[in-house]
Amino acid sequence: MDDAGSESTAVPLDLLLQITDGFSEERKLGSGSFGEVYLGVHPDGQKIAVKKIYDMPGVDEEQFHNEFKNLARLQHRNIVRLVGYCHHIQEVPAMYEGKLVLAEKIHRALCLEYMSNGSLEKYISDECDKYDWHTGYGIIKGICQGLKYLHTKLEPPIYHLDLKPANILLDENMVPRIADFGISRLFGDERTRATKSTLGTQGYLPPEYIRNYLISSKFDIFSLGVVIIKIMAGRAGYYKSAEMSSHEFTNLVQENWTNRPHETSSLMKAYSKQVKICIEIGLSCVQEDRHKRPTVKNIVDRLNETETECTYAYKKFDALPNKLEWHGNILQT
Repeated sequence: MDDAGSESTAVPLDLLLQITDGFSEERKLGSGSFGEVYLGVHPDGQKIAVKKIYDMPGVDEEQFHNEFKNLARLQHRNIVRLVGYCHHIQEVPAMYEGKLVLAEKIHRALCLEYMSNGSLEKYISDECDKYDWHTGYGIIKGICQGLKYLHTKLEPPIYHLDLKPANILLDENMVPRIADFGISRLFGDERTRATKSTLGTQGYLPPEYIRNYLISSKFDIFSLGVVIIKIMAGRAGYYKSAEMSSHEFTNLVQENWTNRPHETSSLMKAYSKQVKICIEIGLSCVQEDRHKRPTVKNIVDRLNETETECTYAYKKFDALPNKLEWHGNILQT
């Protein structure tokens, strides 16, 4: 398969059948909006994820080309990378008006880089005990950076429109990559549109879409807010946030993270403000008025500021006498 930055390779159907054991149930990794995903293992041991597009007459051809077009132009460390594709037309016998004829059966698949830690969905729990703050913050920052790339670095921009934990994949280092661009829309000059088509997932849809089918970049921002809140407060976090004031919810989440027994006390003192700002960002993203939600650039800029503030706070607490530096999203000596 190709390296990052090179053109995607056309992969024969025979090869996909071979490396997925004929798309066997044992190799199935999961399913997305428009296809099922299987683990493919090459003879040399290289692993890829093969997304076999559902056979949906009248819809699938357009959908395949839409997702392929979206993925083929994306190059960012927080976006899942397309490494190949399959578009195979097979003639198969079929009955038509009482006669046996040859009909075309189209096989479509996208080959993606394999993410060994699966989706973020399996790490979300009410206890938030499957990752420490360093990892949780790194996931939040990575998702935001990927979304910033989609919204601000592409022309025209891409709106994901189905951002949720199941569509965020994690590599061996727990670095997040945004996946499943099946319903993404390319937007030109007209950045806000109304559509009657069914998009997204219940629980991640902004009120302006539920009421008026309105789509803008703030659709993704709302979904991002729900994801951030769930990373920080668990599966029921978003619903808990609606049951109390923003101040009360922010203090509760900050206290839960700061007082975790397995976190170093002095370290979490330094990170306490970062925790507070992250949950405030999450809450600002889910405001009912879309005009009051931040842009993804605002969010990434604020996260960068917290990293500088954490470095200062850590030195202030004299937790470690050595020089402190950021390695990725983690403060280390």
